[in-house]
Amino acid sequence: MADLNRPAAVTSEARALYIGSGAFIVLGAAAFLLVGREPVPLSGRGSAGEISALGTAVLGAVAVVAGSLQHRPPAAPEVRRVGRIRNAIDIAALALAHACTFLVGWLALFAIFQQAFMGAVLYPVAAAVLVGTTGAISAYIAYLSALSMTAYRLAALLAVFLVSGMLASMLTAQDPLWWQEHLSALGASSDISGVAFNGTLIVAGVMITTLAGYATSALRATAENQSALRRAWWLEGAIALLGVFLAGVGLFPVDENFWIHTLFASGMAIAFGLLAARIRDLVPSISVTFGVLGWVFLTVIAAAAVLWFPVGYYNLTAVELIAASLIFSWLIVLIRNLAAVDADQYDGTLYDVEQEGASLYAGEQQDAVLYGAAASQDADSYEPAQQDTASYDPGLYDAEKEDTALYDAYRQDAGLRGGEPNGTARKDTSLYEAYRQHADQQDADLLARPRPQPGDSMDPPPATAADRTVSGP
Repeated sequence: MADLNRPAAVTSEARALYIGSGAFIVLGAAAFLLVGREPVPLSGRGSAGEISALGTAVLGAVAVVAGSLQHRPPAAPEVRRVGRIRNAIDIAALALAHACTFLVGWLALFAIFQQAFMGAVLYPVAAAVLVGTTGAISAYIAYLSALSMTAYRLAALLAVFLVSGMLASMLTAQDPLWWQEHLSALGASSDISGVAFNGTLIVAGVMITTLAGYATSALRATAENQSALRRAWWLEGAIALLGVFLAGVGLFPVDENFWIHTLFASGMAIAFGLLAARIRDLVPSISVTFGVLGWVFLTVIAAAAVLWFPVGYYNLTAVELIAASLIFSWLIVLIRNLAAVDADQYDGTLYDVEQEGASLYAGEQQDAVLYGAAASQDADSYEPAQQDTASYDPGLYDAEKEDTALYDAYRQDAGLRGGEPNGTARKDTSLYEAYRQHADQQDADLLARPRPQPGDSMDPPPATAADRTVSGP
């Protein structure tokens, strides 16, 4: 369980630094052992650039796997619920994409360095430090990229990977006039150019299938009915189909399997056309502008095809470059628009929750007002009772109790003296009269006595002679 007292972002950065430091040590030590005692060039066969490119590809892939296994879904509703097999394919695609990007990127960068520093060589220690630094940077970036991977970032990674892979294939082509035939001629050779071209298409196809899951997960999660859920599944299937067709183009080079290669290329164009034409039906909440953009791209591709055949204005390579550029540009923009739709839905959900919380708070405030009114009414009823209690005189109560005791004593005495065995005798009322006189006198004394004040002595007054006389037997 994560430490709740430590922010998650700080923990992620700390882990990324650990991974980067480990990559620096591993790749630096490997470079020091591989270089030996002789100086090496920046670029070329057996160079520091080659060691760096291969090492960062491996370490970057490992860092992506580590980050993907620790990936936590963000607050937005892009929570993906997929099976283990699909999840493993997605992680493998991300790792492969990062590895290929690092491979091509560092090769190109070291080639530029070699052109900038003509004739420069690196000694073993300097080569180990430089190569280790590239490993640390790559592992650090790859770990954080996988840890917070979203549709936005995956679309950006796809664009960078496609551009870098295609440029690497074009720059390393042995035939400088390859463009006079068609774009697929880059993959017809068995050299590094063909491997880069076909490998880029295969990995990009797998990345697109991964993008399909990322881009439509929120649409599936927020579907309000079966119709919306079916539209989300259709959209995911169409995007994934584009990735399958693209990977098929790379798996079957044109010089070895012409008809299969052509079938996959044509299928990708048809799938794009259907998806661009029906995108507003599949995602009604997407902008009208994006829907119009799809029709514009389709019109441009059709016009380019007509200019190639039958007009013959330019060759097939130009049509393929135009079509590929527009298709991948539209796909990347589609991913970003779907992510924008998800963000709007998430903001709307947050607004509804806040409104509900505000309603509950208003209800609680109303209850508090009603409670305060009831408490005030109770306080108003309590004040007269307090006034009655304040006007209570303990002396009068004690006098009443004493009168009652005297009367009870008289009644008891009269009952003992009043009966004769042979008839009713006249009762003696002298004792009763004495008791009555004593009670009247005591009442008068109580009425004439001043009301006690706080701090006055509570001791009873001394008995008078009359009191001692009456209280005798």
